Amino acid sequence: MDLELPEDKLKDLELKANQARQLVIEMLLAAGSGHTAGALGMADIFTAFYFHILKHDPKTLTGR
Repeated sequence: MDLELPEDKLKDLELKANQARQLVIEMLLAAGSGHTAGALGMADIFTAFYFHILKHDPKTLTGR
């Protein structure tokens, strides 16, 4: 598996991770409580897995 990314793909993943962090903060504010460290700290890893490594395809529900 090729883990090297072109600059534009890396920037796209960084943007998605930051959007995920914003959503986490919004959900925590709406809930009035919660733990931030895990979700905020792991956003880059989850984003890389979901959008690059696993290549999730919701249309097939089986991935690739």
